[in-house]
Amino acid sequence: MEVLPGNTFKINSQPVSKADLGRKLKEIYDPRPEKIIFVKGDPSVKYQDVIAAMDVARGAGVKVIATVPKDVK
Repeated sequence: MEVLPGNTFKINSQPVSKADLGRKLKEIYDPRPEKIIFVKGDPSVKYQDVIAAMDVARGAGVKVIATVPKDVK
Protein backbone atom coordinates (compact mmCIF):
# COMPACT_ATOMS: atom_id res chain seq x y z
CA MET A 1 0.00 0.00 0.00
CA GLU A 2 1.27 3.44 -0.87
CA VAL A 3 0.22 6.47 1.13
CA LEU A 4 0.12 9.45 -1.21
CA PRO A 5 -0.53 13.18 -0.81
CA GLY A 6 -4.12 14.36 -0.61
CA ASN A 7 -5.42 11.39 1.43
CA THR A 8 -5.06 9.08 -1.55
CA PHE A 9 -3.66 5.57 -1.61
CA LYS A 10 -2.59 2.84 -3.97
CA ILE A 11 -2.98 -0.87 -3.36
CA ASN A 12 -1.16 -3.06 -5.87
CA SER A 13 -0.69 0.06 -8.03
CA GLN A 14 -4.46 0.71 -8.13
CA PRO A 15 -5.75 4.05 -6.79
CA VAL A 16 -8.02 3.81 -3.75
CA SER A 17 -9.80 6.66 -1.96
CA LYS A 18 -9.60 7.12 1.80
CA ALA A 19 -13.31 6.29 2.05
CA ASP A 20 -12.79 2.93 0.29
CA LEU A 21 -9.46 1.98 1.89
CA GLY A 22 -10.76 -0.23 4.71
CA ARG A 23 -13.30 -2.01 2.49
CA LYS A 24 -10.72 -2.67 -0.23
CA LEU A 25 -8.13 -3.99 2.23
CA LYS A 26 -10.70 -6.27 3.85
CA GLU A 27 -11.73 -7.55 0.42
CA ILE A 28 -8.10 -8.35 -0.42
CA TYR A 29 -6.99 -9.77 2.92
CA ASP A 30 -10.05 -11.72 4.13
CA PRO A 31 -9.34 -14.74 1.89
CA ARG A 32 -5.57 -14.72 2.50
CA PRO A 33 -4.07 -16.97 5.15
CA GLU A 34 -1.08 -14.63 5.55
CA LYS A 35 -2.17 -11.12 6.36
CA ILE A 36 1.01 -9.17 5.63
CA ILE A 37 1.11 -5.70 4.09
CA PHE A 38 3.99 -3.48 3.08
CA VAL A 39 3.40 0.24 3.52
CA LYS A 40 5.27 2.96 1.68
CA GLY A 41 4.68 6.63 2.45
CA ASP A 42 5.34 9.35 -0.10
CA PRO A 43 8.13 11.64 1.21
CA SER A 44 5.72 14.59 1.31
CA VAL A 45 3.13 12.75 3.43
CA LYS A 46 3.07 13.35 7.18
CA TYR A 47 4.08 10.46 9.41
CA GLN A 48 0.71 10.61 11.18
CA ASP A 49 -1.05 9.99 7.84
CA VAL A 50 1.00 6.82 7.32
CA ILE A 51 0.18 5.66 10.86
CA ALA A 52 -3.52 6.36 10.24
CA ALA A 53 -3.41 4.21 7.08
CA MET A 54 -1.69 1.44 9.05
CA ASP A 55 -4.48 1.63 11.64
CA VAL A 56 -7.06 1.21 8.86
CA ALA A 57 -5.12 -1.85 7.64
CA ARG A 58 -5.17 -3.35 11.15
CA GLY A 59 -8.91 -2.71 11.32
CA ALA A 60 -9.30 -4.59 8.03
CA GLY A 61 -7.65 -7.68 9.50
CA VAL A 62 -4.02 -7.23 8.47
CA LYS A 63 -1.80 -8.74 11.18
CA VAL A 64 1.75 -7.88 10.10
CA ILE A 65 2.68 -4.48 8.79
CA ALA A 66 6.09 -3.64 7.39
CA THR A 67 7.23 -0.25 6.19
CA VAL A 68 9.25 0.15 3.03
CA PRO A 69 12.24 2.53 3.12
CA LYS A 70 11.61 5.72 1.20
CA ASP A 71 14.35 5.05 -1.38
CA VAL A 72 12.84 1.73 -2.56
CA LYS A 73 10.82 2.07 -5.77
